[in-house]
Amino acid sequence: MRRIFLILNAFALFSGIVSGQDVQYKFSQEKPLAYSFKMEGDVSYQYEGAPEEDFKVLAKGGITLDTLGIKEDSYNVRLTPSRTLMQLNNMVLEDITAQETAVSQVISTAVLEIRKNGEISSTQEVKPGILNLSQILMIMPVFPHDIRSGKSWKQVLPAFSLPGVPMCNLEFTYLYTRGTGDASRIGLISNQRINEKRKDGEMEVDFTGLNFSKGEFIFDEVKGEIRNFKGAINLDLQTVFKVPPGAGKEFSTRQSPPLRMRIRINVTLSAPDRLQSQKASKE
Repeated sequence: MRRIFLILNAFALFSGIVSGQDVQYKFSQEKPLAYSFKMEGDVSYQYEGAPEEDFKVLAKGGITLDTLGIKEDSYNVRLTPSRTLMQLNNMVLEDITAQETAVSQVISTAVLEIRKNGEISSTQEVKPGILNLSQILMIMPVFPHDIRSGKSWKQVLPAFSLPGVPMCNLEFTYLYTRGTGDASRIGLISNQRINEKRKDGEMEVDFTGLNFSKGEFIFDEVKGEIRNFKGAINLDLQTVFKVPPGAGKEFSTRQSPPLRMRIRINVTLSAPDRLQSQKASKE
């Protein structure tokens, strides 16, 4: 009888591993989430035949995710950046790190619709800025149904906007590993060869290059939230702008000199804490 009981227990455990589970994000209207973020690295631009321009970029601060509403399968969440520092080479674009309640003027405040599996189905800037973090957050894992340890899947980060520079879609592969306790690890890697064409009004934009990025998320499955992320975005991209021929000039398509861009950005998102818990600990 004892042997049968042990066999049944082992079978139940094995079945749970094989059959998988649904992993979901959980947001609360009573308890906003607070994160610290940092993006630091180098960006270079070069038009063919012109000198290369190099920039050191730094953006850091805090973001608060307030849940505005809960639907059956999604959340409406407002992203508010605060205590931010944004610097380009030696030029400080904003520094409100010493102001506890000030909201950034250069990083967008936005409202996102986030599905329970992590898909960001829409974003809307309510206070536009130079950098829109809500677009970058689309790199969050979108958990497939019936996930199990060792499961991998692909996600596409839609073309996000860099000031004055068009961007192509970026593809990433995710690997889910169930950890001990309430945490799981989701690795992110890309070896994407880029070859994409896009229409922008009358203009055609051709992208070629390589995306070789990597990173790792730690996800709290009980709380349904990302604890932290650490990664590196590495992108080599060549962009050509083509203008179609005018009337009566069938074979006179004009194109710009190739624009070569190199991005090396390290990104960290620190472990979140519930704002309500922070206040309670200070009292």
